[in-house]
Amino acid sequence: MTQDHAPDDFNWVGAQAQCTAQSMFERLRTRVREDVQKRNALFDRRDRWKFEFFEEDGDFEVERHVPSGATGTRVTAVVRFAREGPRIHVQGEDIDVEFVAMVTLDVSGQCRFLVGEAMYSDWEIRRMALELLFFEESDDAE
Repeated sequence: MTQDHAPDDFNWVGAQAQCTAQSMFERLRTRVREDVQKRNALFDRRDRWKFEFFEEDGDFEVERHVPSGATGTRVTAVVRFAREGPRIHVQGEDIDVEFVAMVTLDVSGQCRFLVGEAMYSDWEIRRMALELLFFEESDDAE
């Protein structure tokens, strides 16, 4: 699949001015919260995991809670999202997730996340951050 290039007279200055780490981080925050709601709505999962979204000091995180004891739960993994200047840090606790994303325009003029030398859309970044948290095979899923 090839990307369409922006026209030669594309206003890259205006597009770049709107393509900021802050705006993309806010988009991530909104869509990660929606992803948590969608994952919690999957009632046919045998794992019985529940996920909670938290915000603190401008950053946010998603926790995986598993049933523990008669009525309790325990946190088995966390993915944190933090913005430091132009960088968005995604880091897992008790789960193998860690990367840093920056934002840039792609050849079609769309604002994208840049991890290493690869560009990703926001759904791909969310999948990279949350897929293991939401769906990893584990001993807790019995």
